[in-house]
Amino acid sequence: MKPTITVVGAGFSGLTTAYFLTKHDFKVRLVEKTERAGGLIKTIRTQHGLVETAANGLLNSALFENMCADIGVPLIATRKKGRKRFIFRGKPKQVPLKVSDIGRMALRFGISAASLRPRPFETIADWGRRVIGRGGTDYLLTPALGGIYAGDPEQLSASLIFGRAFLPDHLATNRPQKAKVRGTVAPPGGMQQLIDGLRNYLEQTGVELQFSHGSESAGTEAAVICLSARGAADFVSKIAPDLGAALGQIEMLSLATVTCFYRPDATKLNGFGCLFPRDQGFRARGVLFNDCIFEGRGPAHAETWIFGGALDPSVVKLSMADFADLIAAERERLYGRKDEPLDSYVTRWPNALPHYSIELEKILTALPAPPDSISLVGNYLGRIGLAKILERAAFVAESIGTAC
Repeated sequence: MKPTITVVGAGFSGLTTAYFLTKHDFKVRLVEKTERAGGLIKTIRTQHGLVETAANGLLNSALFENMCADIGVPLIATRKKGRKRFIFRGKPKQVPLKVSDIGRMALRFGISAASLRPRPFETIADWGRRVIGRGGTDYLLTPALGGIYAGDPEQLSASLIFGRAFLPDHLATNRPQKAKVRGTVAPPGGMQQLIDGLRNYLEQTGVELQFSHGSESAGTEAAVICLSARGAADFVSKIAPDLGAALGQIEMLSLATVTCFYRPDATKLNGFGCLFPRDQGFRARGVLFNDCIFEGRGPAHAETWIFGGALDPSVVKLSMADFADLIAAERERLYGRKDEPLDSYVTRWPNALPHYSIELEKILTALPAPPDSISLVGNYLGRIGLAKILERAAFVAESIGTAC
């Protein structure tokens, strides 16, 4: 008989890990120190539309598509008008580069074609200037990656971000297979529908869920740790001190998002969102146009403004009034006119996101392996984003299944 596996943490990592373990016929015990599942992910329903406290969707894959079909959670694709991406350079532009930038980028790219692979411990800024030139780096590469990783481009690791870092075998994962529906997808009722679907499925398949429950490891029972880097460090510190010390060194970034609702006829751009290069004078890293991305996010026009990260850690301390004034000024600059919001919702996440920096690359390339009874799943292990976490969860469950 296969052993019972304890999954520690009922965020997205823990729920999906538990799901894949059940597919390998393990009995699973899922423990969570808070009162709810989902971690950072939560959908708030308001009279004006949906508010997502974290991700509003994820990059689709065959793995995710099949899981959602299995647990009975439908998915919707990005709307056609929500596929445009903008970067602000004097004004919102789909192509923010000047002709001279494009020429230099083509020339630099041609010269560097034989050495596109990032060098060990090379920053995104250095890789970009070497391969595509300064214009392409400043107005295309770093705004795009800043919107995903919230890091400092002068510290972000090119090898980690492009999946070229030489990580130890115990941090491996599967490669994603193409889905039937390409691009970003989400449940029609928001991301909470996915969390609820996973929880319901686990309950129906006999997984033991324990909330408001702490957990410590004796080092002998099989467990998958699906916590933040700091949470994982605390968990393993007694049984694997070197591993705990390494995980405890991972820098975490703080973020804040503000979802604002406006009248349907308010000024807006039709697209996925707009990113702001640092020299354009915006404090926000970017803004998402929620009701343009997915159906059913209204009835009002909804925007989520994203702040914080490595270059602005103190933003999470702003009051609601501070955020309202800041967004009013930056939104007027974006559109060239004022619109009064119908309502606004602030979400603050202190120490929420690992900084994918050169320092993290150094930590991960030398990360000690956990004890045989322990596995790790999380966004700090060299692959960020829900889609990558899903792949890691499936890989860990498969590895445990093979070992048993």
